[in-house]
Amino acid sequence: MEIADVTTGDVTALLRAPMTLVDLSLAVRAHTLASAATFTDLLSPQSLAGVDAHTYQHDTVRRVLRVLRGRALLADEVGLGKTVEAILVLREYQLRGMARRTLVIAPPALVPQWRGELLAKAGVQAATLDDHAFEQDPAAFLARDGVVLASLAKARGAKVAPLLQSASWDLVVVDEAHHIKKQSTLGYKLVDGLKSRFLLLLTATPIETSLEELYALVTLLRPGQLTTASAFKAQFVDKSDPTSPKNRERLRQLLGDVMVRNTRAACGLKLPPRFVTTAVVEPLAAERALYDRVVDLVRADAQAARRTLLGTTLLLEAGSSPDAVRATLDRATALDGPAFAAAREAARAATQTKKLEQLVALVRAHGGHALVFTRFRATLAAIERAFNDAGVRHVVVSGAQSADEKALAVERFREERCALVSTDVGAEGTNLQHCNVVVSFDVPWNPMLLEQRIGRVHRMGQTRDVHVYNLAMKGSAEEKLLDVLDRRLHLFELVVGEMDMVLGNLADDRDLEERVLALYAASKDEAEIDRGFDALAAEIGAARGTYENSKKLDDAVFGEDFAA
Repeated sequence: MEIADVTTGDVTALLRAPMTLVDLSLAVRAHTLASAATFTDLLSPQSLAGVDAHTYQHDTVRRVLRVLRGRALLADEVGLGKTVEAILVLREYQLRGMARRTLVIAPPALVPQWRGELLAKAGVQAATLDDHAFEQDPAAFLARDGVVLASLAKARGAKVAPLLQSASWDLVVVDEAHHIKKQSTLGYKLVDGLKSRFLLLLTATPIETSLEELYALVTLLRPGQLTTASAFKAQFVDKSDPTSPKNRERLRQLLGDVMVRNTRAACGLKLPPRFVTTAVVEPLAAERALYDRVVDLVRADAQAARRTLLGTTLLLEAGSSPDAVRATLDRATALDGPAFAAAREAARAATQTKKLEQLVALVRAHGGHALVFTRFRATLAAIERAFNDAGVRHVVVSGAQSADEKALAVERFREERCALVSTDVGAEGTNLQHCNVVVSFDVPWNPMLLEQRIGRVHRMGQTRDVHVYNLAMKGSAEEKLLDVLDRRLHLFELVVGEMDMVLGNLADDRDLEERVLALYAASKDEAEIDRGFDALAAEIGAARGTYENSKKLDDAVFGEDFAA
């Protein structure tokens, strides 16, 4: 009897017959090996924390494991949880002993998000190519069991790509796989050269400009599925319109062997609307002076060729609260110079922030029940003091608390319908859809962080309209960025997750935080800063157009035919 033929009935019969402990052990082992590849009952959902996977996601995982044999293009519409599906597949293989070594490749901005999701949802501590151990001994690092995260930008490099390709992987996951859609690119060549039994490609837009992009992705998964490139073009590509396929039904049949695409309409998922408001606050004179001194400091550091993370932090803090700036400058006692001295003096003079009055008024207007985010603990403490002075009931969640302390605070938030003041780290992995008001007291320069804040309440299970308020000091980097994202481009009107897709189409793959800091550091005056934001608006606007065109194309080609 072959291992694959062993059934539960066979094992039951063996157990009834006389046998030694060795026989029993072998029988159980045979059953385990046989059931490992059937995937009749999923093990992974019970292994995740804080994840309410939907039926369509379970169905997708079963299809990937049982029908597509672990090599699949996951092309769900934006916001339906492709990441959760990939993590479920990963955990399923891990729990069954079929994936000891996994490589996840993602755009640079998404690597920290993947690391956080794997840890929070699956308890998986992933390593990254930025870890010191990789720099010390790359071969030993890549030979270890576990999950390795790699940014596409670093992984496709001339030094790193051969190392990844010489390693042996059980599972490879490529997020935002449309970035490797052209066979001539280094990213495509990297993935094509990886040795892996299982491969998941994740993208909501498999086709962006041409059907040949779809051919390239499918060929990575199953070479020959769409025959040769020339034969594919002859059979399926209309010469007069390379985005409109010929023999559409035959193409869909072939794609069904490698692709899953869930849509909101087919899944019956619909979120209530959200309304985003930018509340621009006129700063006090001392606040304005402090902001100007911090900008001077950033420029001085750039001229001295020592622009670092400190400049980004101080400029973000200047848009948050004087308390946050003072806390950082007090710690940076080793740094000296006229610009630092001026900033310290301005920080001592700025003892209040006008935004606190606006925050108290907003929370009261919504009955005292709101989720308030800040990036900085010093600002959190300032908000606590303001709430105490104004008699606003509240609880606090931060990264400094234990899991039990966070859980207790969230429970009070639910039961008492008070305000919750949280840092971004504190609210990671927490679903708070019983609340429908989100206030960002300070605004991150990375719009995806804003989306994550909103996503704490604007998610499945939310039944009411969601109100989002972004507080920004007039004239600050935050106000200028919100003007671009909201008033000019209306990006907050997009479905959760679509902003990621838009920003992923930018030609410059630097994080927006880095770009905003560079803009301030290189500028000579306010007019030059404004011109820089105008250029950024034009670039993001073009990226949104590219995304919307690709979305229309994908919808036209795929329709509803690939649901699990």
